[in-house]
Formats: sequence, C-alpha cells, structure tokens
Amino acid sequence: LKHRFFFFPSSPTREFASRCMGAQLSRGAPPSPLFALGIACLTALMALGAVRGGMSSTSVVLGEHLRLAQHQVGANKVFYTAPSGRSAALTGLRPILPGHLIVVPQPPVERLAELSEEAALDLFETARSAQQLVRGATAFNWALKDGAAAGQPITHLHLHIVPRKANDLAQNDLVYELLDRWHPIEGEVNVPPPLELPDDDQRRARTEGEMAAEAGRYVALAAERRLGGPLPTHEVAFGKFKLKPSQVFLVSTSGLSLATVNLKPLVPGHVLVVSRRVVPTIAELTPEEMQDLWRTVREVQGLVQASHGASSSTLGMQDGRDAGQSVPHVHVHILPVGEAKSSL
Repeated sequence: LKHRFFFFPSSPTREFASRCMGAQLSRGAPPSPLFALGIACLTALMALGAVRGGMSSTSVVLGEHLRLAQHQVGANKVFYTAPSGRSAALTGLRPILPGHLIVVPQPPVERLAELSEEAALDLFETARSAQQLVRGATAFNWALKDGAAAGQPITHLHLHIVPRKANDLAQNDLVYELLDRWHPIEGEVNVPPPLELPDDDQRRARTEGEMAAEAGRYVALAAERRLGGPLPTHEVAFGKFKLKPSQVFLVSTSGLSLATVNLKPLVPGHVLVVSRRVVPTIAELTPEEMQDLWRTVREVQGLVQASHGASSSTLGMQDGRDAGQSVPHVHVHILPVGEAKSSL
C-alpha cells in the first residue's frame, strides 16, 4: 500500500504495470495508495493468468530491492521497467526539469564497458521506450557521464533523459550546467573536475586536411581492432550537409551507422556517431538502426579513448530542436576526457 514492493512475474505483466505507473507519474503526481493497490491487484490477476497459461517467467522485484549505487529506491520512483527486467527508468530523483528520468541497469555496474552488449542495448532501448511515455515535451537531452573524470557522481552507470520544450531555460545550454551539478541525494551537489570549453562563437572550423588527419589515426586503430566495414568512397549525408569520405573513420558492419570527426570539436577527440538514414529523432529509428547506433557508439567510445589516452567519456544526444539539436539528423556526441577533465 505504500509502494514498497511490486512483483511482476512475467514480461507482459511488468509492461502493463510499468506503463500504468508511468502514465500516472507523467501527470505530475505520485500514485495514490488506492491506485497502487488497484494496479497490484490487476497485476496479480494477470500474473495468475500467465502462470495458468503456461508462460515462463522470472520474478522481478522493484522497490526496496532496486538500488541506485548504495541508495535504495522506492517503487514510487519507478517510471518504467524493461520487459527483460535488466533496466529501469526512475523518476522524481531531484529532476532538473519536469519529467527528468534516470535510466539504470540492474544489477548495478559502474561503467558502460562493464555491460554485456545485450545489456547495454537493453539500457538504451529502455530509455527510448520510457521517453515515449513522457507527455508535454517537444525534445529530449540524453546525457551519460561514463567515468569519474567525466563527472559521474555515483558509482552506478546512469543515463539522463531530460524532457525539453521551447524557452524552458533562459539559455538552452544551461541544461549541461544543471546536469553537471546533479546528484540523486537531497542536499548533495556534484562537483565535476574542471573543463575549459570554448564558447560557440570561439569554436574554430577546422580545415579538411586537419579533419582527415584525425580521421586517419582512428581508421588505423579501427583496422588494428578489426572494427567496422568498408568506408565510403562518396559523400554521405548529415542532415542537409554532405560529409567528405575523408571525415568518416568508421562504418558499422551493417552499414546502418557511421562515425565522423567534428568540424568544431569541444575537446580533442570529440566525434559523432550518426545514423546512416537521415531521420531527426531517435523515435524514428527502426529497432535494427537503434541497436546498431548504440553498438557503434560503444565501439567508437573505446576507439577514441584509446587514441587520446582518456579514462572517461561523456555521451550526449540532442533529440529534437528544442534540446539544442542544430542538425536534424540523429547523432550521438562522444567526448573523451582525461583525469583532469569533466563533461559537456
């Protein structure tokens, strides 16, 4: 009755109860005890039907058994759970803007590389599924601080999904300052390592030769690691722009994603992973494109960190114009950072 436990014995049952809870929370109010009791009863009936129907199931317990690092999370903070039970989207954890979600793997790991490929893809798909349940947003900022040097505040990997709409902040980029200071515990403020970032008007556009030289170093390292498929021989689309083949340093083996150096990098090694098909938002990717994008992100993150001797990275995505997206084409920023650096 006080949202301490929910038992979801099967994937469809978890999906049903999670969506009910998510819909209630998206309206801006926590579920009442009566509402929670009703969902619990319906869930139990569905579970009973599943068992009688012969469906295989694995019990998943949310609430006091779900943890964010060493901190317990109540069931009333669970916005959405993946059908696999491997990932969950949490709400009400000191949101920087209304509807701010924290997507975490279960059991906890500290770094993205510690997740199996299957678990990592589940985490990102959970984020997309949870995002689609949020009402009133026109765009979303995704941010993942992977490692202490990136300003990761707790030793539990987590992905921020921040709903955005026009003029919700005095300056659009203030969202990154708020994310830098975010900490899940009331009264705590995260203090990431300092990082000097140039203002937009101070970022110099690089020459084709400079970008080609950087891409060449990554191509050589990717070849050593046997990553990717054939590189393009013609220009490729990035929104309305055309990327020179010399800027592209990795194409996924499926050909659904590619990685390119940045015209105006924020830090050395700041690169982009782009969906091959031109679509503006992540909701428009097919399941195959979604998985390929994040599989490529993981490969490219390891590549640029190794190339620059970085210990950590910040991953970021502006999903829609009101989140600051300047090119209406799905792309993920990867910023490798060292021991004395922070995040976006």
